[in-house]
Amino acid sequence: KRYETWMCVRGWDAHVQRSCGAGPQDYSCWRFEEANTEWEFLGINMYSFSSDETLRARERAQIRVLESVLPTSLVCPGGSVSPLGSTGCRCKAGFTGPDGGACTACSAGTYTGDEGSATCVNCPADTYSLTVGASAVSTCLDCPAGTVSNDGSSSVDNCTCAAGFVSDGGGGCFDPTFFDLAAAPDFPSSHTFPGPYATRALVANADYDAGSMSFVGVDISNTATRKYSCAVLTPSGTIVMGPASTPSVGLFDPATNIFSTVDLSAIMPNANWEYQGGVLGANGKVYFVPHMANNVGVFDPATSAFSIVDISGTISTNNKYNGGVLASNGKIYFTPHGVGSVGVFDPATNAFSVMDIAPPVNGAYWGAALAPNGKIVFAPLDATNVGIFDTGNSSPAYTVTGGVPQEWRGLLSPYFNKY
Repeated sequence: KRYETWMCVRGWDAHVQRSCGAGPQDYSCWRFEEANTEWEFLGINMYSFSSDETLRARERAQIRVLESVLPTSLVCPGGSVSPLGSTGCRCKAGFTGPDGGACTACSAGTYTGDEGSATCVNCPADTYSLTVGASAVSTCLDCPAGTVSNDGSSSVDNCTCAAGFVSDGGGGCFDPTFFDLAAAPDFPSSHTFPGPYATRALVANADYDAGSMSFVGVDISNTATRKYSCAVLTPSGTIVMGPASTPSVGLFDPATNIFSTVDLSAIMPNANWEYQGGVLGANGKVYFVPHMANNVGVFDPATSAFSIVDISGTISTNNKYNGGVLASNGKIYFTPHGVGSVGVFDPATNAFSVMDIAPPVNGAYWGAALAPNGKIVFAPLDATNVGIFDTGNSSPAYTVTGGVPQEWRGLLSPYFNKY
């Protein structure tokens, strides 16, 4: 006797199914002969090669039975899946919709990691996502520093400045009362901050202006007049005071109210309005702006060492400069007071030069600030104009577009904008 088995299937391996000429809704029919253990492909939808009409009729009847119990389609539409052994389709992760129905991709700003009819979940507040059909919360990206957003935000444009933060004009926001040296401007290699300052930070106290105002004088037991002409906050938290007509550098610790000095009597025994202004350099040292002195004073807060850089070969007149600014190229520019030039000092090389601007006007300017466009603005004292100085670098350290770039916003912080 010969025994054989036949069957018709659909919804199996799509690639192999198509190679047999069967579409998604077609049945592929096969016959298995036990005697030689071989499968024979009979045809599509029971178009059998059998010449026995009775057999063909019986086969067609069996197909009608199969059609009554099999699902009408085992090919799931887009955005849905059919797990192994399932008789229906459901939405895959990143899509939502009823089981067996149409599935819609989660819109930007939302996601779902579950299969089935789960609804899409909004990205958390202060994040955003551009991804359509997202299947994980990891697609939700943090808003830039200093910005916030509502949940479900679909663009970085939805991230706006947090309360108390200020736009830098270039898409970022910063707290003008806070500056973290770990994110210090990326000066040229010779102007990088030393390691000890890398983790220093200032955090504003939210209750700073709460309560009543008061004034307390901390006695320093020094009866001399015209002691110091400037004060510079250093990364260590100590305030460095530049000598005017006293031969010392003043040091004040706001945490303990302790005042001390570094004696300079051997260097300037007859101090007389030596310096007017101090600037914190990118290397962490404080540079005192020469007024009567024929040198630039250099003070290292880390070692309390004081040194001078002689400039008498370039300029030796009195009442030279009043105030200075650290620019984005790492150089310090001195404000002309009784001279007709801007002083230019490079802390990397201790080189000093001047840029002639006009005939000298005694008492012309006093103080300066770095503007968002990279130029330096001098405040008029006796001058009849506001001075605007362009450093004129042929290869500037940065290009200002739409405001101060975020990486340079520290230049406007209390650490850098000294005058």
